[in-house]
Amino acid sequence: MRKKWNRGFTTPELVIVIVVIVILAAVLIPTFIILANNQGEGEPSDPEVAADITLATNMNEALSASDTVPASMSDLVVVLEGSGYRIDNLSPAAEGNVFLWNQTTNRISYIGSDGTVLYTEDVLPTVFTASPEFWLTVRSRAEMEEWANLSYYFAADITQPLTFTSASSINTGDYMAGDVTYAFEEEASVTVEGTLTSLTVNAPNATVSNYSSVSAVSLVNAADDAYHEYGYVRGTLALADSLAGTVVIGQEGTVVEVDASQAAADATIDNRGYILSLTAGENASRITNNGYIGNAADLGLENAASLTYTISNASDLSRLRDKINNGIRMENVTYLLTADIDLSGADWIPMGPETNPFTGTFDGQGHTINGLTSLCLFGYVGAGTTVRDLVFTNVSTILPPVAACVYGSVTAPTTFSNIQVNGTISSDVISVSGLVGILRSTETELPSSMKQSPEVIIENCTNNASASCVGYTRAAGFVVTVYGVNLVVRDCVNNGDLSVTNYTREAHAGGIVGFVLPSGLGESGSLNRNNFTVRIENCTNNGAVSGMVGMSAGNYVGGIVGASTNGRLEIVGCTNSGDVASRNSAGGDTTNAGGIVGRISGNVQIDDCDVTGSVSATAERTGTTVYAGGAIGYFNYGISGGVSLENVLVAGNVTANGQGTSACVAGGLVGFNNNRNNRVTVTECTVGANVAVTASGAEENCAALVAGRNASGTLTIVSVTVAEGGTLVYGSENASLGLTQTSVEGGYIRYERAAG
Repeated sequence: MRKKWNRGFTTPELVIVIVVIVILAAVLIPTFIILANNQGEGEPSDPEVAADITLATNMNEALSASDTVPASMSDLVVVLEGSGYRIDNLSPAAEGNVFLWNQTTNRISYIGSDGTVLYTEDVLPTVFTASPEFWLTVRSRAEMEEWANLSYYFAADITQPLTFTSASSINTGDYMAGDVTYAFEEEASVTVEGTLTSLTVNAPNATVSNYSSVSAVSLVNAADDAYHEYGYVRGTLALADSLAGTVVIGQEGTVVEVDASQAAADATIDNRGYILSLTAGENASRITNNGYIGNAADLGLENAASLTYTISNASDLSRLRDKINNGIRMENVTYLLTADIDLSGADWIPMGPETNPFTGTFDGQGHTINGLTSLCLFGYVGAGTTVRDLVFTNVSTILPPVAACVYGSVTAPTTFSNIQVNGTISSDVISVSGLVGILRSTETELPSSMKQSPEVIIENCTNNASASCVGYTRAAGFVVTVYGVNLVVRDCVNNGDLSVTNYTREAHAGGIVGFVLPSGLGESGSLNRNNFTVRIENCTNNGAVSGMVGMSAGNYVGGIVGASTNGRLEIVGCTNSGDVASRNSAGGDTTNAGGIVGRISGNVQIDDCDVTGSVSATAERTGTTVYAGGAIGYFNYGISGGVSLENVLVAGNVTANGQGTSACVAGGLVGFNNNRNNRVTVTECTVGANVAVTASGAEENCAALVAGRNASGTLTIVSVTVAEGGTLVYGSENASLGLTQTSVEGGYIRYERAAG
């Protein structure tokens, strides 16, 4: 039987088919042509073009692999630099060709000098059509003129005047622009970032958002409610009489002066940010203030009780840094981190110079700052600051002012809460710490309400970063140096290994704090030399702590504190499980190691603490005195109150070893007691049954279960439990200490001070 064929297309059906074919051709043919230029028989014959296409492909792969989707050109720079591509150094090998980043699709395309699309992952025609969603890296105004109607990222200073007659956004990156003018009629949105000399806006239908640091802004015209200031105007933001819309100062916006004296009668200002001074003219009634205005009272306005400043990406953080580093000091501000931030590859400059320290509340809200390198997040921090709920990951080498992850120098009172640090911190020129560098207090810069007892509080923080320095003096898990400041560290854990190697001066290393000094003002003054307290409670050190000195200089290493020279030190409820090691390789001075404190010259209380790591002090040449103690390595002359050890357990071996040195001293609790002024009191302390306390290699080797040597002052043992058969204090009989044996159980002997 003959097959019956279907009828042909009707006219309407035929039209539909033709339309579909045309659409498919418009989409597929250019794409096919572009792909054919990159593979098979159509592979580029020019090796420079081929290399450029490979580079563009690799950059797109890096963008796809990143956890961060760039919201701006600044974000793109950070993402690419984190993958090893420094964008301001990237130029196509083929002269005249360009790389373009599509902000909408997050893809990089490669365009020939004649506009031919040589490589793209976007859907583009064969010949490129410019639009501001594409970003081009430029080094001159000529490049901008040649590739018009794009958006531009600067790879060099371009200081000639720039006038844009289309909606081209700009980002000057690490460079700067001169006078920038926007003058066009179309409806469009523009963003301005970076550093400018001046900005003029005459775009009556445009929405303009300024994130830049700029000396002056002149608003001639913009769409209603369409100029938004999020950046830093270092001088005057002036409203012309032709501007009839609303100027919005965003929460992140900071303006030194707003001049609205010439503004049109219906112009309004909506302030949600920070204005140091505002001249309103006849428009005061048209100002809404939900932020801060320096002369608000003169305008009949009230400032907000507190301000909130949101930080959602690396660009926001950099802009905040630039404002503070340029002298803006904002009051009563809470800075909220609203997203994780990646600083990998960024040349970060610390926020807060010595002349204008960072102040306020920095709330990380549990978010992460990743890839902080070279310098700490903040340089100097002023009184009254709080930092909380923040995580640092992949921290690497940190440089001065002090190699701390968070802060270089801090003025009390300040609070750090719930901060975690992960990574590796190292330096060959400066001291190192996981969290804070230097703590100091200067009464002249404190408000009267804070002058009585300013203190720094560090609580619920964790350091997982190893920290090491070669050639300088100090390392610590949380605080390198305390200068006469009341400090409380509680509920903190250090898991990072800490080490100091020094060939030029003495060294200090501590699992929690490195060195406690008496003065808050360094060499130029003092805040009650001994009237301050450092209290460390419920803290744990799990990291190895070591110090090595290669000259005739002291070496002070402790599981909790390296050394404390004055003031009152209280260590309560702490545990050290990390091995503590102090070593001198050159000869001379002393090398000290303590399971809790390396060396003390002050008033000390140590209660309810455990030491399970080993403690060792070693001298490799003659001339060095060696002190090692399960709790305290060396107690020197102290102030009123002396030293109290109560309910302290030592369960790790204690070793002092010298090579022909004058003395090696090892004690299960205290290595060497040289307290000339007051007593050391030991109550309810225990030296574990399996603890070996040894001293060897010196002319005089002193080892004992409680104190290796008691040179001067008074050693009072109220009650102690030790292994059977050991000497309590070297060179002393138990009877001379006024002790009686009260019980023997499980290999332990308990001694108590006789009544009376």
